[in-house]
Amino acid sequence: MAMRAGTPAFFAGLTGLFSVLLATAPSSPAVAQSYKVVTAVRAKMTGGTTAFINASSKRVIEIDSNGKTVWQCSLAAAQFKSAELQRGADLEWIKSDDTFLIAVPFSGVFRIDRKCNVVWRYQTAKVSHDADLLPNGNVLHAWAWDSAGDDQAVEVDPSGKIVWRWQARDHVDRKWAAQGKGAPDKPKRGPGSGQGGGRGEGFTHTNAVVRLPNGDTLVSLRNFHRVVRVAPDGTVRRSWGPINYVHEPSVLPDGSLLAAQRSPMIVAIYGRGPRQTVFANDIGISPIRTVEQLDRGNLLLTGGEDIVEIDKDGEVVWHVKIFGDLGVRERDGVYKAVRVSK
Repeated sequence: MAMRAGTPAFFAGLTGLFSVLLATAPSSPAVAQSYKVVTAVRAKMTGGTTAFINASSKRVIEIDSNGKTVWQCSLAAAQFKSAELQRGADLEWIKSDDTFLIAVPFSGVFRIDRKCNVVWRYQTAKVSHDADLLPNGNVLHAWAWDSAGDDQAVEVDPSGKIVWRWQARDHVDRKWAAQGKGAPDKPKRGPGSGQGGGRGEGFTHTNAVVRLPNGDTLVSLRNFHRVVRVAPDGTVRRSWGPINYVHEPSVLPDGSLLAAQRSPMIVAIYGRGPRQTVFANDIGISPIRTVEQLDRGNLLLTGGEDIVEIDKDGEVVWHVKIFGDLGVRERDGVYKAVRVSK
């Protein structure tokens, strides 16, 4: 049915069109922000630029090692309107075609190109915190604001068909939830709040999913302070924990686990013996959410208003502080960051 000028539907259509045009215009004005480099040990840094989602300005922003913005893209388009980026947006750079995969909480998973065009999308309200493009072209994503009956890990093919899913409720011990110390990050009310797992939002608050080379999947169950290694048939092969409010786990070549934890806010290696602290966090970044492995054993970390690179000895070799209007620090300035190395 055609829309007549002056009707509510007509104006709604114009509003949606304007939002899309605004989002896809690379030259659209940015919210006033600055990125101050406070540490740069050039000889120990790895190369490339760094991209991140700035939740307060609703943009993907890419900066060089001097803190200069080299590219940005607005996430204010109609398809992102339901997004609450501060509740677990995720970003992955796809080197093969220089695109970005974005997990937009409560909205879906989107792949955007350098012109800010959406070249692929999978729309679902049950996504947050992590989405990865797999070698076979499928996408694996997490859901943190969950109920006990939800899937915490889901794999979809390029057509959007679900080809694998996993639920935690039959594989967790409710006693695990009481083993955490302190409290999770600034609790917010919302879908899944207060249902089950512990002192945080959601049942498990699954904040990371990682597909391993042998087909197993690593699942980070924050509210249960555990990371589990799940076989393709859904059985749990192994678990690590308790790791206090665990974030960003990855398996190292020797089979041990690299991850961030809370109270104390550190990055450590968890194996069969006592944990080995990799980053003691003397600079006090909080909360640590990104733990990306870089070349030479370096790691890229984020902490709300900070982006940090450390070397294999835990030394800070690059540190960027994010500031907003009038020099105010951006508490929700960055959730996840990724290194772009062309």
